[in-house]
Amino acid sequence: MSNPYDKPTSTTSSVLGPTLKFKGELTANEDLLIQGQIEGTINHTSSLTIGQEGKVKADVKAEYISVEGKVDGDLAGSKAVVVKEGADVQGNIFSPTVTLREGATFNGSIDMTGKEQPKTNAPEKEAKANEHRSTQKTEVAEKDDSDNKKSASNKKRSASAA
Repeated sequence: MSNPYDKPTSTTSSVLGPTLKFKGELTANEDLLIQGQIEGTINHTSSLTIGQEGKVKADVKAEYISVEGKVDGDLAGSKAVVVKEGADVQGNIFSPTVTLREGATFNGSIDMTGKEQPKTNAPEKEAKANEHRSTQKTEVAEKDDSDNKKSASNKKRSASAA
């Protein structure tokens, strides 16, 4: 039985073969099948399939995304994302329609609210903000500890003066 959210596969799609290794930003406007290794970012306006031999270490944006291989990164499908049996996805999925088939491996979160995917540098900003908050907490704790020592010292002086 076919899934109504699966986009019919086009007979005219570009193929990045299994021996291809690519690093950088990949942009395309035609149906694309990836069987090679991609590292970086993928911005696509049509249907993108990561084939069984495909290994993608990238954040991916496309209209339709179908995963049969391995993906390490976030997937943002403006129409649908399908993670097929045998696929391995390590990352978050942002799409109004998501299908996880039995036999697929998925580790991440799914957001189907239609909100746009966070910017790719958002985790860096969040990490810096957390680091800043942690530094502030440490400074406050050190100040509190310093105040407590002063208070204890003043109590000792007033007790010995009596």
